[in-house]
Amino acid sequence: MPDEMKDEMQDEMQELIKDFVVETDEVLEGLDQCFVKLEESPGDLGLINEIFRAVHSIKGSAGFLGFTRLVEVAHQSENVLNKLRQKDMQATSETIDIILESIDVLKILITEIKDKAGARVEINTIKTKLSLLLEYSASLEAVCGVSDTADISPINRATTLVEPVSEKKLDIVSSNELQENNSERQIAGADQEKEQTLRIDTNRLDHVMDLVGELVLSRNRLSKILSDIEALYEGDEKIKTLIETASNISLITTDIQLSVMKMRMVPIRKVFNKFPRMVRDIARKANKKINLEMYGEATEIDKSVIEELNDPLVHLIRNSIDHGIESPQERLKKGKPEAGTIKLNAYQEGNSIVIQIEDNGKGIDPSVIERKARERGLIRNQDIKLSPKEIIAYIFEPGFSTADKVTDISGRGVGMDVVKTNIGRINGIIDVNSEVGQGTQIALKIPLTLAIIQVLMVKVDGEIYALPLASILETFRVSKSSIKYIDGQQILNVRDRLIPLIKLSDALELNCEEVRKDWVYVVLMAIAEKKVGVIVDELCHQEEVVIKPVGTYFSDIKEVSGATITGDGKVGLILDPGSLIYRQRDLTAV
Repeated sequence: MPDEMKDEMQDEMQELIKDFVVETDEVLEGLDQCFVKLEESPGDLGLINEIFRAVHSIKGSAGFLGFTRLVEVAHQSENVLNKLRQKDMQATSETIDIILESIDVLKILITEIKDKAGARVEINTIKTKLSLLLEYSASLEAVCGVSDTADISPINRATTLVEPVSEKKLDIVSSNELQENNSERQIAGADQEKEQTLRIDTNRLDHVMDLVGELVLSRNRLSKILSDIEALYEGDEKIKTLIETASNISLITTDIQLSVMKMRMVPIRKVFNKFPRMVRDIARKANKKINLEMYGEATEIDKSVIEELNDPLVHLIRNSIDHGIESPQERLKKGKPEAGTIKLNAYQEGNSIVIQIEDNGKGIDPSVIERKARERGLIRNQDIKLSPKEIIAYIFEPGFSTADKVTDISGRGVGMDVVKTNIGRINGIIDVNSEVGQGTQIALKIPLTLAIIQVLMVKVDGEIYALPLASILETFRVSKSSIKYIDGQQILNVRDRLIPLIKLSDALELNCEEVRKDWVYVVLMAIAEKKVGVIVDELCHQEEVVIKPVGTYFSDIKEVSGATITGDGKVGLILDPGSLIYRQRDLTAV
């Protein structure tokens, strides 16, 4: 066989493997949620058939590609699922525990294929558990006691007693239970869907997004030039025609920009789908009963943003389970339902996505938080009086925890710090509302995308700077007499909340003269749980800009996150709200 043909065949095989990994990852993620539903409805034959068909498809594709280890585990799992289909076995929590363990092993095997790594997971233990489950389904305690290092020779003898189910027999069972008409419609629908779907490498999308960014900058520049020309040649028909044409180009550019952004959008269900399984496992470990309700899974968000959401949501949900939801006995004493509820909701609000995590547990007691904060010296001014919301914000401080003992779920004081760091990295805002005895709601407000952003242009010492609009709560002009000092720090009272102020000229270490005015402009900004008022010389206008890297020249200036080309052709620095806000982290008041 010619070398060129060999190379072509290898490329085709690699493409098949890549598609198999992507599709199998999606199927396995969905199975976690199916098993949680099955535990709630053990007799749901339709759900069991759905799980069975998914595992059967994975096994078939893996067999074709020669992944024997994956086939072995999938086949044993398939045998157990077939017992459930035939009602020879009950879908108890213990049974589902073992099947879920096999699904976890399949996930690791897929990762091995993806990373082209050698064997990293030992599969004999899970195969043994599945075999014993088939033969001794009534003796689950013995099955659960099998460990990776145990002498399993007696179990191997028991495994040989399990009657293997042939591929042919499984296919017959599957086809008998499917209605032919429904199958034909599903196949036709699947073929139609495949024709309308195209899998594109994300690097290509990123390149298109970069080109759109350049187009947006050129549009802004063109609009500014035409605005100047119109003032010079007012009433000229050719100028009017030129402006109309430029306006049309601007509309088309906006449409292209929105289309490319939508191409990068993915449903937030890709993150949400992991949580039913996680809540189920942690609740069982903590001996609690918890119902998870999810809403807005179809809400779409940029791929670059969604990658930063997984860890914060994991920590917030784990905290709700461990710190928020009480034990069944405690809840019954309080007159609450035995099972607690965690609600996960996502929806779009303007150019942002809001994600809410709400539980009906015991809530956050501000007095406990304040005592711990004062003990740790986080509140240095003993006379300062803080609102409950300001006190609760201390839960996001590094190492802060109210737990009396460390568990494998929480208590080390790192979880909420991770939430603050990740959400701050994408210029998001965290809002916490809690009522003692009733529960807690934490809302994350994050931008739709990070590539092209809306900014507010401000002026300091005659230079233009850009502040991301997603981090701005409001702007106002205040008299200098309304600004007070606490321990040398400028403070402004905004609706009965003390907000620390920072002069942008001081933050950027600009040597500019003090402007003699009786009033100043303040931009109220927020990142994660922190808020700060930024004093500027002038508020200019809003603009849509593309973030460009600034290189090594500005690498030591943390307050600068990037640069952009403004409509008048000048380079404007885009400031990082997080760096501006967290230089205030040692303030006494907040």
